[in-house]
Amino acid sequence: MAASFGVGWRQVAVGFMLLAAAGMIAATYSIVAVPLAREFRPSRTVLMLAMTVLSGTSAVLAPLLGALMDRFALRRLMVIGGLCLAAGYVGISLASSFAQVLLIFALLIAPANVLIGPVAVTVLLSRWFEKKRGRAVGIAIAGISAGGFVFPLVISGLMAAFEWRIALRALAAVLLVWTIPMALLVVDRPSDRGLNPDGADEPPLQSRAELARKPISAREILTDPAFWMIALTVSIVTAGMKGMITNLAPLAIDTGATAAQAAPLISLYSACSFVAKLTFAALADRVGPRVLMFCGLGGFAAGMACLTQAHAGYEVIAIGVAVTGLLGGLMVPAESYLAPRIFGQRGVGRAMGLLSGAILLAMLATPPLYGLIYDLTGSYTGMFWTFAAIAVAALFWVPMLRLHPRAET
Repeated sequence: MAASFGVGWRQVAVGFMLLAAAGMIAATYSIVAVPLAREFRPSRTVLMLAMTVLSGTSAVLAPLLGALMDRFALRRLMVIGGLCLAAGYVGISLASSFAQVLLIFALLIAPANVLIGPVAVTVLLSRWFEKKRGRAVGIAIAGISAGGFVFPLVISGLMAAFEWRIALRALAAVLLVWTIPMALLVVDRPSDRGLNPDGADEPPLQSRAELARKPISAREILTDPAFWMIALTVSIVTAGMKGMITNLAPLAIDTGATAAQAAPLISLYSACSFVAKLTFAALADRVGPRVLMFCGLGGFAAGMACLTQAHAGYEVIAIGVAVTGLLGGLMVPAESYLAPRIFGQRGVGRAMGLLSGAILLAMLATPPLYGLIYDLTGSYTGMFWTFAAIAVAALFWVPMLRLHPRAET
């Protein structure tokens, strides 16, 4: 059915654009932090608390908002998310203390991070795609990396042209124009247009079977071993990469690189991560998730092992960063691909919310843990070896991961 095919891929484009806006929040904070540090003079630790508040609040909100996505119109929730994001940056521009900035991150920007982020986009695309779900999810998730590339340029240009408070209000206007029209293009379900997933003439058998069941409960999700296997496996890679990237510039500088030389390493990582997501999109529906998880875990372990030799020079660090981003990055879309398969479409919002909450908590812990190990040992090597070893261990339980709803066992 050509109409369903076209509308379905339009939802992928919408997801890509909304995830670009969600992805820019953390990617651009170091730029926004410069005028905030100048204005309010917080310590470096307090300045970085904004990201802690963002991750922590998002982790708490993800299960709650994810459950709402199974019950209420996604389009309405995504519009609210876009409004919250724009209002958040207006609020920051009006703040008179850094405490107010932290409050704005908790009350406005964190909810937006969930409502237009991977949880919401996964719920949407799981309804529109079944056979081509891997391709759809991978392309949409690549929007996070695209936002991390585009928006730093936008914000830097605005900061150069205007006083920082005016620049943030201009950014809010850009975000409104970026997110609201996209959210209004959302069609919650193919059935709303008399269509079926994947452009099929009839609903897939699995979709019809799921609609006959009652929605899965949070208790059923949390007592399912598959939930914890996904959460742990994805957390190993994403948390390890989060700790690595947040400490990458200090690592490079410690080995003799200049600050100017350290910055391209972050760009290299972002570019490789973007390619990884598109690779996932191209291969997931052909080779299956287990093969990609093997590649992701093995590549991540190899990248971490390479970084243990950072003392050998800048080129070795660049290789480690590239391998980590290119292969480890295959794990980033895995959560969004697996949740609908394992927990069913009627509970995907709740499942994704719980998964995202657990993974965000793991990602919240690793950047300071990297710093702690460095303070104790004078090196990041111990963390790199630890994550490499855990990733290798995870390879042994991937074959045991169930890839279908529990009721079918």
